[in-house]
Amino acid sequence: MPTETACTQHTQPWIPLAALTIKNDDPGELLVRCPESLHCLRGALVTGGQIATHFRNVPGLCPWIGVGVHPTPPPCGCRPFITTRQLRIAVRGEKPWGPLSSIGCPGGCREFAPIRAGCIGPHNHRPCPWTGIRVLDKGRHPPLLHP
Repeated sequence: MPTETACTQHTQPWIPLAALTIKNDDPGELLVRCPESLHCLRGALVTGGQIATHFRNVPGLCPWIGVGVHPTPPPCGCRPFITTRQLRIAVRGEKPWGPLSSIGCPGGCREFAPIRAGCIGPHNHRPCPWTGIRVLDKGRHPPLLHP
């Protein structure tokens, strides 16, 4: 099996389908709960293996648009990842520019999820499907009203 560094297909953030809550699983249309559920209340279609443009109750584009969604792990063996650009809450240790220490879980868990070795660590009283997904530090969440 190829190593994660050998993969050239997954240079953009992607997550396993199991991390998302499926709202409607028609054969022709997969509708999921967008991880930005605070402002994307109607769900999001997954088309072409990516979260598609969808309705928001505020102006601006959702930072999850274009994130890949895979129903099964890809054959290349690379691991799922997101960036801090998708996250509404990313807490840094010590200083505002320090390493990530925890995040608001995109899966809707009520408590913060710790970041351990660059991945979402165990949290919640039940296993969370977001545990183990890598978080790459790519700067802050885009401004809310930025198109």
